[in-house]
Amino acid sequence: MTRVNGAELLVRTLVRLGVRDAFNIVGLGLFPLAEAFYAHRDELRYVTALNETNLGLMAAGYARANRSAAFVNVYHASGTGLGMMALTTAWADGVPLVFTSTTSSRALAGRDQYAAVPRAVTEMSDQFTKWSAEVPSADRIPEFLERAFQIANTAPYGPVHLAFPMDVWLEQAEDTGVSPTEVLADFAAAPAAVERLAQLLRGSERPVIVTGAEVARYGAVGAAVALAEALGCTVLHEDKVADLGFPTTHPQYAGKLGAHRAVVEGADLVLLLGVELTESGLTRPMDFGDATTVVLSPDPLLLTRQIRPDLAVLGAPRPTLEAVTAALGPIPQRETRAAAAAELHATRDARNDRIRAIRYDADELAIGRILAELEAAMPEGTIIVNHCASGEPFVEDLIPYPDTDRFFGISSKASAQGWGGPASIGIQLARPDARVVALLGDGGFMFSSTAIYAAAQQDLPVVFVILNNGGWRDIGALATVAKSPLADAEGVMGWTFADPPIDHAAFAASLGLESRRVATPGELREALDKAFAQGRATLIEVMNSPEDAHEFSRVFTQSSED
Repeated sequence: MTRVNGAELLVRTLVRLGVRDAFNIVGLGLFPLAEAFYAHRDELRYVTALNETNLGLMAAGYARANRSAAFVNVYHASGTGLGMMALTTAWADGVPLVFTSTTSSRALAGRDQYAAVPRAVTEMSDQFTKWSAEVPSADRIPEFLERAFQIANTAPYGPVHLAFPMDVWLEQAEDTGVSPTEVLADFAAAPAAVERLAQLLRGSERPVIVTGAEVARYGAVGAAVALAEALGCTVLHEDKVADLGFPTTHPQYAGKLGAHRAVVEGADLVLLLGVELTESGLTRPMDFGDATTVVLSPDPLLLTRQIRPDLAVLGAPRPTLEAVTAALGPIPQRETRAAAAAELHATRDARNDRIRAIRYDADELAIGRILAELEAAMPEGTIIVNHCASGEPFVEDLIPYPDTDRFFGISSKASAQGWGGPASIGIQLARPDARVVALLGDGGFMFSSTAIYAAAQQDLPVVFVILNNGGWRDIGALATVAKSPLADAEGVMGWTFADPPIDHAAFAASLGLESRRVATPGELREALDKAFAQGRATLIEVMNSPEDAHEFSRVFTQSSED
């Protein structure tokens, strides 16, 4: 056995745990860790950013795409504060993340010296993490790190937070070279629960399945499709899509839960698969009427948190759904149900065609034309990161997703402006064989715009498509729908970028990205074709009308109510 310092021991442990990318920003007190990363640069790619908010969101995006925890280390209390958005969104969207902070030296703890915290830096994150702790000594780094990855990667997924006193990086410890523990934790629900759920489904006349992000998060899309096909029932999805739990091209998929209240009201059983019924307090809550409600989740906190179902089943979705499907037996009504579901699917397609056609042939670019040009230009298997505010529902509906693994959004539970740009960089790092397109609103983009520099630094072929309608328009669009006087107050409230105007393409060019501003369908298609052909980090600024968000919000709201 050899003796090494704590920083070297951490990096060696990361390599043994199978980590291939580490996210970090260097500051005073982190030099030993940076030196260890540099010494192991052939085994562990070092990823940095211009601030800890972007860095943390990049790491969380990487973890989502990898379906496995990412490692990120930030600088003392200030870096931890800036990185908190990564923890809040990771908590909300079930992202496994090992978030770590370098903190005050043990010798100076409690003296309010350099980069101090009043008590413990982990208190900043306690309510958003599955586990948090301060590592007491260098020799325990492997133990704490392995445990952190195990906890983050065990369902229900989520972030953990470790703190490393800065003097631990230089403290000497023995490198024992211990191999990580193999953890097998993909558990099916109890046999009695499986049989009870199968019994309810067999006896149901009008079942409806609602899929949530957990279905995709835990690799259960195929199992959900198999169960739906065995039943022949209609499938809906939770309203704010973070991860797609069902292919949108499947003939039994009808669309979002909130847009199909009549379908739910007519059901006698509603099976909610890891669904977040997150409410804003501004819309009418979902009413399941007299239907028998069943919630399935590996998260015991979700089972009765948002509704009190008739049956709550604790279990990982894939093995549980496979067991339920196997226990079903023949379903006589399957063909009739499937035909009714297909009619709803056709109605959804027709509605989307109507929305896509709005101002499709106009000289200026409307959202339907923007998405049509993107769909035509992007290579097969392109991943879409959807965070364009008032345009988000159209990205989910107007582009078909036969492969649910091609879509990443953010839930309303997470609700974080600026998430999409950094997340898309992390997703591209994790999926180097796919192209990633980030569809971003210009307002949200400005929250984290410097993140794109990391894409240029890492030579990542992310295509950032910025929908420029002259400001942070989704709030004004919602105000228009709500008939609020704020609909006429965008300039007063600082939601517009007109004086002075912002040139996002010029900003991107200054950071080393290929960039272009476009205003017509032909210009957009030319820019997209060039971006996909070149394989460089590219920003395309798409100029569209400020009224576009308002009009499409009205159309979408009316369509949903219909």
